Amino acid sequence: MPPPADQPPAANHTPGSPLHASVRTDLIHLTPEALTQLTNAGLVKRAQREYAAGYQPSLTLLDDATLVAEFPDGITTRWPAGRPIAQAQCNCVATSMCRHRIIAALRFRDGVISETPTTTPHTSTTAPPPQQPDPPSPGQASDALLAALLAPNLLAHAAKVRDAGLVVQTRRRQAGEPCDTARLPAATVRFWAGSAIEAARCDCIHQSACEHVALGVWAFRLADAHAPAQASTAVQLGTPASALHLDSAPYLALLATLLQHGVVNGPAASAQALSVAQTAARASGAQWLELTLLDMGNWVTAYTARSARYAIETGADLAAELVLRLKQGAAAGQAKAILGVGQPGQVALDSLRLMCLGARTERDGPQRLTRLVLADVDTGTRMVLMHPWQVPADQGEAAEAALRAQTRLAPGLPMRALVSGQLLAQQAKRLADGQVQLSRTRTSHNSLLPQSGDWSPLPMPLKHTRVADLRHERNLHPHRLTQERRAARTFTVFSPHRVDDVLYDPYEQTVQCVAYDADGEPLLVRRSHETHNRQALALLAAIASGAHGPVRHLSGTLRWLDDLPLLEPWSVVCNELLVLDFAPSDTRPDALASLPLGQLHQRVPRNPLLAALDMVRALGGAVLHHGAAQLPGSWQADAATAAAQLHALGLTALSQALTLTARHVSTFASQGSGGAALADQFARLMGLRQLHEDALAVLRSETQA
Repeated sequence: MPPPADQPPAANHTPGSPLHASVRTDLIHLTPEALTQLTNAGLVKRAQREYAAGYQPSLTLLDDATLVAEFPDGITTRWPAGRPIAQAQCNCVATSMCRHRIIAALRFRDGVISETPTTTPHTSTTAPPPQQPDPPSPGQASDALLAALLAPNLLAHAAKVRDAGLVVQTRRRQAGEPCDTARLPAATVRFWAGSAIEAARCDCIHQSACEHVALGVWAFRLADAHAPAQASTAVQLGTPASALHLDSAPYLALLATLLQHGVVNGPAASAQALSVAQTAARASGAQWLELTLLDMGNWVTAYTARSARYAIETGADLAAELVLRLKQGAAAGQAKAILGVGQPGQVALDSLRLMCLGARTERDGPQRLTRLVLADVDTGTRMVLMHPWQVPADQGEAAEAALRAQTRLAPGLPMRALVSGQLLAQQAKRLADGQVQLSRTRTSHNSLLPQSGDWSPLPMPLKHTRVADLRHERNLHPHRLTQERRAARTFTVFSPHRVDDVLYDPYEQTVQCVAYDADGEPLLVRRSHETHNRQALALLAAIASGAHGPVRHLSGTLRWLDDLPLLEPWSVVCNELLVLDFAPSDTRPDALASLPLGQLHQRVPRNPLLAALDMVRALGGAVLHHGAAQLPGSWQADAATAAAQLHALGLTALSQALTLTARHVSTFASQGSGGAALADQFARLMGLRQLHEDALAVLRSETQA
């Protein structure tokens, strides 16, 4: 059929001639996986069925590289060059995305592959089908392409965000991603066709042609220039011409108040200082600093409420985080990464397919808080759904199980079903720390699907198969307390080669086993008894003993014992997906009773350097807990012992900092003055202690490597 008179003539295209793959590089890399993310799984499957059944268009490339697909039933699809699939035009009755655009992309790609010569010269032997080469890096996309794709206001906004400073994680195919991927604090961009950025897909509400695409391109440009061979690189955008002038006085005043009164005197003593500090953080737009202060306030009130979640050491960690964020965030170009300045409070998301990877319920008296870690199947981004609920104090274990089964996360969305399923969510929002808020306006916005537990396609850094990769991922972010605040930061999926060495510690009431990777390196798996999850240990014992088949995947929170990774399991995939906190009430305890007995502390010898650092952490937490004037009489002696140990181990600066802090504590306790000096010295001590711990972790990993 000849083109209408108002269209450009065809570009010398006759039936059977090549489809000019070099002209439309965006289309040759649109695999069914890419099309699924750009549209939706149901539409792609329907298009594939109809395409395989013979519903195929004739294709024409015009002079301006517009692809025209003419279907046998008179439907015509026009796909201009440089435009995403959502901006292609079709005269069918669909009001938004349609199957004709997908079929046109499939037909073009198949046509290019089929018309590529597959025979070698001077021989009749047919070579294997040609493999599509990896597309050029997104960093090769020019500013002209960005200007043609993005609306001027979006491009200007992207430049403003870039100039303010932004850290972007660029990950290439070699890092386990299906394509070059830019992970921004507020969004994830997949560059399915590399520098053909019209095929890029973002998980924000705009889906494509958004400001995040431009930021991803600029990040890959820097990665290409400075680290072209690295599979994963953290890139700092923007020109850090000057440092952020942040007044530290309100935050040090809060520390001084806590050191003076301690937590034991209740939240009223520190309420005003905390409010002033929070106001200052909010005024500067420092999201991470504000969240740190929020956790500090919750820590203080947790003691007053006699919460089970209260721990003295938590206060020491929060104080160290506050100090390090203030110090490092004031450096040039670090305000956004360390303090969260300019970080959007929430981002509206496109339609998502979220797979639940695990759930964990905390108990605090009658209160329960269930955390569900959900992975965006398209981008591999972790999100956390938090749901508080309550069990009346006079109700028993059976009532709790019934309430857990009845709890709804949103209209028509039972929690028990989601923990082992998938969620199709519309109009959801992602908060700054990675929490996701579901729409609660309509039942149709959240649809529940089953899942098979096949987590093999999950990319790194969400899933790992080697302990060495876990160490490498940790070394990418050596400063633990100054990373971006993410609710699921320590959550990971590990796929072991085998699981062995199962034991039960009757003193700790803990089940432990060892998951080995293919290199023979161990990862400890450990779970302790909880009264509100009585069946979890029995289920874990049965899993580790092989009663449910071989262990394929483990998910949970990861921490480190010296250089040994330790995973607290939430879910396990064997022949089926098993969620420990939702173990059935009829789980038999036979497997638990048959485990060999052992003591956990004999399995992991303690590093003396780390033990000394932990002692400093405990001493700092004690001052914040009791207050400088109400410390136990043994505190000064313990501090002197710890300082001597630090000096003997070669940590001279930290030993001196602890000695000076002890003197300030003594002066304040005896004279009631010098609170500001104590806060300054205490801040230096806790920050220095944390830096020593971070450095020790990196040194251990480098030695292990």
